[in-house]
Amino acid sequence: MEYNYEARLGKLQAYMKEASLDAFVISTQDSIYYFSGASYQPIERPFFIVVKPEGAYDLIVPYLEYEHMKKVKGFGRISYYFEYPSVEGENWYDLLNDMLGADSRVGIEPDFAVSKQQMLKVKETVVSDAILRMRRVKDGAEIDAIRNAAAWTDLGMKKLHGSIYRGCSVIETVMPARQLQTGVIKTGVYDYLNCSFLTAGWPAPKSAQPHSVPDFHTAMGDGPIVLMSYNRVNGYAAECERTVFLGEPSARDRELFGVMMEAREIAYSMIKPGAACSDIDAATQEFFKSKGYGGNIIHRTGHGIGLGNHEQPWISNGSKDVLEENMVISVEPAIYFDDIGGFRHSDTVLVTKNGYEILTQYPSDLDSMIVRDKRVMKKIKGAITRKAINY
Repeated sequence: MEYNYEARLGKLQAYMKEASLDAFVISTQDSIYYFSGASYQPIERPFFIVVKPEGAYDLIVPYLEYEHMKKVKGFGRISYYFEYPSVEGENWYDLLNDMLGADSRVGIEPDFAVSKQQMLKVKETVVSDAILRMRRVKDGAEIDAIRNAAAWTDLGMKKLHGSIYRGCSVIETVMPARQLQTGVIKTGVYDYLNCSFLTAGWPAPKSAQPHSVPDFHTAMGDGPIVLMSYNRVNGYAAECERTVFLGEPSARDRELFGVMMEAREIAYSMIKPGAACSDIDAATQEFFKSKGYGGNIIHRTGHGIGLGNHEQPWISNGSKDVLEENMVISVEPAIYFDDIGGFRHSDTVLVTKNGYEILTQYPSDLDSMIVRDKRVMKKIKGAITRKAINY
C-alpha cells in the first residue's frame, strides 16, 4: 500500500501551529508506522520522530537500527544513540533535548511514558491526542488495507466455524490463526511487527465472559458459542465475531439471538456521517432495557478500528465522538447470561457518504450459525491435534 505520509505530516503541522507547539514527539509503535511506514517496537531502546511546525521531520534511533531506518522516506536528518543506557551525555534523551531546545513547548502522545517524559528538559510538555483524532478518518489506501484485513478475517471465521464440533476443545479454536498467518506470508507481503492473528472460541456458558480466557481443555457443547476472528494484517486490523450453535438452539436461545440481531439493526439504521456515537449506544441499550435485559449489558456498542483493533471513535454512551465519512467501526451490541452464555456478533463497518458498508461479510443469520452435521472427520483430526500437542 502507498500511504500519503506527506499529507499526514501536513495535518499534524497545521495542528501544531494552531496549538502553538514548537515540536511534537512521536513515540508509539502505531504512530511511528502511521507517519513513516517504519516497523519498530520501541521498548527499552526508544525511537522518536520529531516534528517541527515546518519542514521534514527528524528521526532519533538506536544505532542498532540506524542503517535499517535509512529506508524511511521523507525525513530531514537521522540521529542515533549507541545504546540504552549509554554514558552520560550520549543517551537518547540527550539527543532529544538538544533537538528540542530548553525553551520549547512540546506535544507528546497520551501513551508517552511518564518515565520518559521526566527526562525531557523543555519549557512545557503538552499531552495531545491529535494523532489519535487524525487516525479516526481513513484515506483510500487505509480503507483498502482494512478491506484486505477484513477478507482474511472472514476467512479466519470460515475456517473456525467450519472446524468446530461437539466435544471440540478450546485449544483447537486457536489453530486457524496459524493458517491465516501462513496465508499472508505466502502473499509475499508480511510485516511481522505489524501483523497479529487471533481466532478463538468461547463455549457456553463461558461465552458470557467475552474477555475471559477459557480453559484450553474445555469442550464445546450446544451453545451459544462465541467465535472470534481478530486480525491485523500489515498494519491494519479487522474483526468478526459470531454466536453459533452445535445442533438446534433452544427456543430461549432463538429468542435471545433475535434480540441481539434486532439491536444490531437499530445500530446500523443510525450509522451515517453526523451521527453521535453516544446516541447509537444509547439506542441499543434502551432497546435491550425495553426487552427486560438492561442488566445483561456489559459493554458498549462498538469502537473504532484501524491501526489498532480498538481506537477512536468510541461507540459508547459517554463518547463525544461524531461519525464521519471513512471512519471504520465495529458494531457489536450484545447481551450476556451467566447461566446460558453470550449473544454477540461483531463486524467491521465503513461509514460511507450516505450510510455504511459492512466490510466483514461472513454470514450472520441464525440458520447459517447452526452446525447440524456430526463432523466425524473433524473429530478425528481434532483428536490427532490434541495428541500432537499433549492436550
